[in-house]
Amino acid sequence: MAEPDTTRISELLATGAAAWPAVKVTAEQLGEHLARVAPDGVDGLHVEDLYLACACANKDDRAILAFESKYLHEVPSYVGQIDRSPSFIDEVGQQLREKLFVTTNEGGRPKISEYTGRGPLGAWLRVVCVRIALNLRRRPKHTVETEGERAPVLRSTAPDPEMDFLKSKYKEEFRDAFQATLAELSGDERAVLKMHYIDGLNIDQIGTAYRVHRATVARWLAHSREKILEETKKRLEDRLKLQSAEVDSLIGLVRSQLDVSIYKFLKS
Repeated sequence: MAEPDTTRISELLATGAAAWPAVKVTAEQLGEHLARVAPDGVDGLHVEDLYLACACANKDDRAILAFESKYLHEVPSYVGQIDRSPSFIDEVGQQLREKLFVTTNEGGRPKISEYTGRGPLGAWLRVVCVRIALNLRRRPKHTVETEGERAPVLRSTAPDPEMDFLKSKYKEEFRDAFQATLAELSGDERAVLKMHYIDGLNIDQIGTAYRVHRATVARWLAHSREKILEETKKRLEDRLKLQSAEVDSLIGLVRSQLDVSIYKFLKS
């Protein structure tokens, strides 16, 4: 896999920096990124978009802010033909942030690192959004309740004997795992979640309190939500010795109502 030479990398850095002057990418970062996504060369690729994607993949706050400013306001137009409701669009936006900047692939890199530059970044993003939206529309509607407003109990409106069996058999273990996961969040993680879910503060208000940009707060919240799901899953796997697919099924039941579950746990 050939890497662009030093002179070519410098040219590409200059092109990217001209398009995104607030975003900084090192020659090493860009070289590694291009070697992975464009092994056949960069001719004809959208270099400016690759530059931004590379910076986002390296968790640069300024790059994520620039990305949000330019692209995320387009989410309603991307998925409006599927569902125009504000709650649906908000859910797509939240999952999009998690998918692009938090959840990692097998190589340990976020989804944004998979953008190859063969088409405009906006067009690639539209495809990702539509896939998320279609998955949300296909997903059975699940609800999450609480016992004593403390922890989730699983219930599904879709008939599924296998899921009913899993929920009935493991609901106590799931409740314990969920409680333990939230109890072990750091003080800052719990504080930000409480400000958002209990106090009703938006990301701008939380950002003001912490003196960080709204994009940073959005990333904190997305990371915490994904961490809660992943840690709950690990606890279930360790305790029950279930197959990963079975645990994924249990986790899938709570994902759609995770916000409600977190709210009721923190409220207690």
